[in-house]
Amino acid sequence: MVTMPIFAIVVYLIVMVGAMEKPPKFLEGSGVKKLMGFSFIGLFGGGILISFYYMILRFIELLSNY
Repeated sequence: MVTMPIFAIVVYLIVMVGAMEKPPKFLEGSGVKKLMGFSFIGLFGGGILISFYYMILRFIELLSNY
């Protein structure tokens, strides 16, 4: 749903930076790596939790209509 376009943008950025012969220097810092890790976990972890919530909600709704 919402995470799909964000996922596409993140994959695009990963491919573009990965295709560079020499990555930019600011991407090699430890603070940037921590920030990228937290943002990756936050973005996709949050998306997984939201999707799981709505999946359970729709399942309960389906059972109540049965």
